[in-house]
Amino acid sequence: MSKKKKKHSKLNQAIRHYFGDEGFDEGIVRVDTATLTELAHTLGIIPDSWEKEELVRTFRRLWSDADIDIRQHIVAFFKAEGKLYLSDKPKEPAIERTEKIASILETMDVTKEEALLLHNAFIDIRTKKITPEKMASKLEHIRHEQKRAALEKKLDGHFDYEDRLEFNAVLSYNVLNATFKKIQPLKTSAFSYTYLDEGESEQLFKEISDAKEKMIAQKQQQLDAFLQTLDAHHPYLTPEQIVNALKSAPPGDAIDATDLSDELLLSVLNRDTAVEAVEQSAYDVILTVYTDMRLPFQEKTYPYRLTLTLPKERLVRSLWYGKPLGVKESVLGEKTRYERMFISELEHLVAECREHAKLLNFGDEELYEMVYTHLLAQLGDTLHITHKLTKKILYKFNQDIQQAVLKRQRQELLGRTIRDFKNLFPLAREMRRRLIFHVGPTNSGKTYQAMQALKNADTGYYLAPLRLLALEGYEGLKEMGIESSLVTGEEQIMSDEATHISSTIEMLNFEVDVDVCVIDEVQMLGDRDRGWAWANAIIGAPAKTIIMTGSPNAKEAVTALAEYLGEPLEIIEFERKNPLELMHRATPLSEIRPGTAVIAFSRKDVLRLKQQLSRNYSVSVVYGNLSPEVRREEARRFREGETELLIATDAIAMGLNLPIQTILFSRGDKFDGEQQRELLPSEIHQISGRAGRYGLHEKGFVGALKPDVLQVLQKHYHKPAKPITIPFSVMANLEHIKLVGSILEEESLSEILHFFVKNMQFDGPFRAANLETMDEAAAIVDHYRLDLPTKFHLACAPISTQSPYIVSAYERYIRALEQHKPVAYIPPSDLPDFAQTMEQLRDAEDRVKEISLYLWLSYRFAEYFVDAEKARNTRGILNRFIENSLKQSHFVPRCRLCTKPLPLNSQYNICQSCFNRQYKSGQRAAPRSDGSRSRGSRK
Repeated sequence: MSKKKKKHSKLNQAIRHYFGDEGFDEGIVRVDTATLTELAHTLGIIPDSWEKEELVRTFRRLWSDADIDIRQHIVAFFKAEGKLYLSDKPKEPAIERTEKIASILETMDVTKEEALLLHNAFIDIRTKKITPEKMASKLEHIRHEQKRAALEKKLDGHFDYEDRLEFNAVLSYNVLNATFKKIQPLKTSAFSYTYLDEGESEQLFKEISDAKEKMIAQKQQQLDAFLQTLDAHHPYLTPEQIVNALKSAPPGDAIDATDLSDELLLSVLNRDTAVEAVEQSAYDVILTVYTDMRLPFQEKTYPYRLTLTLPKERLVRSLWYGKPLGVKESVLGEKTRYERMFISELEHLVAECREHAKLLNFGDEELYEMVYTHLLAQLGDTLHITHKLTKKILYKFNQDIQQAVLKRQRQELLGRTIRDFKNLFPLAREMRRRLIFHVGPTNSGKTYQAMQALKNADTGYYLAPLRLLALEGYEGLKEMGIESSLVTGEEQIMSDEATHISSTIEMLNFEVDVDVCVIDEVQMLGDRDRGWAWANAIIGAPAKTIIMTGSPNAKEAVTALAEYLGEPLEIIEFERKNPLELMHRATPLSEIRPGTAVIAFSRKDVLRLKQQLSRNYSVSVVYGNLSPEVRREEARRFREGETELLIATDAIAMGLNLPIQTILFSRGDKFDGEQQRELLPSEIHQISGRAGRYGLHEKGFVGALKPDVLQVLQKHYHKPAKPITIPFSVMANLEHIKLVGSILEEESLSEILHFFVKNMQFDGPFRAANLETMDEAAAIVDHYRLDLPTKFHLACAPISTQSPYIVSAYERYIRALEQHKPVAYIPPSDLPDFAQTMEQLRDAEDRVKEISLYLWLSYRFAEYFVDAEKARNTRGILNRFIENSLKQSHFVPRCRLCTKPLPLNSQYNICQSCFNRQYKSGQRAAPRSDGSRSRGSRK
């Protein structure tokens, strides 16, 4: 039996003691609601409801899914309570079971005590599961445990889960004329299971006793050496403080880095540095210092709060050994750095304001005073001008100086705007185009037929919604013997002999005319962020025949576009090739069959489900933060049978053809970027359609992990998808941006985009797209001195503003462009074989995104981004690292301060104990596991 199974077995047996020898699932029902509520608070979990039924359901799931540490906490809770929850139901007779146990015992060489223990161990096991082999294995375990227990008693200690002997040693302290003894918990080195199992008890006792005494002597020697360094002339502590600190130190503290109270540490630090507050965590000392600085063109100083973090162990050890602490230097260094950063931010803000007000010829002092009018009222005590605050100040500043001018410029702009959007694509308008719409559900062959038409054309274009699908389209054309090129934002494989191009839809070249253009997943017209790309492609693709593929809810939208363009439209209906059945009951995790895909809607939920299911299945995962290469490899592993289950976000809904027989939804709602809402019928249809791939399964099945999720599916599954509505979003091109900028005399791309969205009007069913990501990127690039076309290209780059790492890399690249310097790609340092934590995995995912950004920029600014090949090679290394990491099953969420394991359903990334220490009285925001913050109590 493995060590892990032994630990689980011990905990299962321990909990039975409090539940009348019944299992956890049966006994927890008899616990009253108040006790269950107290247990929930102790574990730091928040159930969906505080009703007893929901609490029981939550703890059953937690006991079943949690790791060993969580089970230990639950057993410790009931042990501390000391109450037994016995069943009042009479036990069923176990005559047959007793007879079988007795018959097997007769064949075994056991003592009466061993026979009784074996009888008790198997009396509650189903008769057919009782075998001589299992009883023999149990006997071996009993004898081993008895041997261990005897050794523990004799050795006055106990073996931990790694088979190290834990024991309490009495260490002698002789310091500054004070002599006392303290108990110190110690551990020997680990002993192997075989050593303990096969060794003679007396020999084991002698050898382990020797190891124990050796460890005590070693620790006493270390303690004596440390105590000899302490004398009455200690530079920081009085003799009384030294003795009291050593006496009051809890067992387990490092011998030469004993913790000091916050008050004592504060008094020591205040001898040469004015520290306002000290706060200690397990690893850090956080100092708060209130200071001030003189702002440019200000008579008075401005007060602010400075916070800095120092490594705790190094600081405390230096203090005990009387070495220089360097706190004053650290504070002064941080103050200098902090103020220099603020002055840089302030100068940048003032420079922006000066640029906006260049026609008004403000002097420096007057300009600074105008900025201070709005800035100091909102700055607070942090001395940090954020991007958001910069936008606010610029907005108010512009309101102060430019309202009348801006109004006249807007009126002039509207009079000159090109209103008929289709005329922005002259090559497409010169051709007599024919539109064909392949409409139908997933697995109906609509895309296959479109690709056949593309294959038979002399020249063609395939427009994919994702880089992964563009690559698959390119490889499919190559396999057909068709010379092709691949064009995506970050990768271009060009062939001079190419007759066909496979491309992501945003990379469509409106100057290349072809015979056939296939536009895949045309229902994306309705997407809030990317729908403009499909509208632009349908309107402007220069092809004789445009073949669109999509779901039925796009029919009205495509028809409206055809009418606006005045071009003939042929609609070809497709039917699903095999049936899809909605299951009638929920499927718990324990009943999932191989060949199933479980759908979650966040990276956190995908990895949580992987952690649970990897105990019994081999698992592939697919979620949006993974690079296309890793998603493709994970899909391949599932497709080729290397893994049994696929856990994915709704990323699989678009174009991934996999041998999935059953789709199971883990929840019936999702966050759509603005709010948490129930799944839409169109989303349910698109995801569900991936089940039951034609040619592999006679039918597909759709279900859910929980009854409430199944109810959502049943409510929406048979509803038609809501038709895509008009007007359609279209994106401002560079010519539009330059036009607006010239009329407004505006170099701020952010201001131009805002104005474009609010004021541009078109003839036809269009509106200007409101691109949040582009707007956020524009707010960043506006801080740099770049021409408007460069800013526009940079703002179109694929960045995730939710990732501080990506934003930092993005800004580094922009600074290099501003300074006309080459941009080197900096690869990560040596990687381990796989990620040890979720944070390491996310860091690798972000680094792949950074490479995507670097390669995207390398195709637009090739003379500056000079390490494209190195970036591609590193991407391959990172992708292999992520793949290796996803094959592991060790991602247990842990407290970011003390590393204590967290409940799998915890929405926070610190434990209750750390929360109580750091976030008292609701004065600070508690970090959630997704990086956001909430106010007040976790309870």
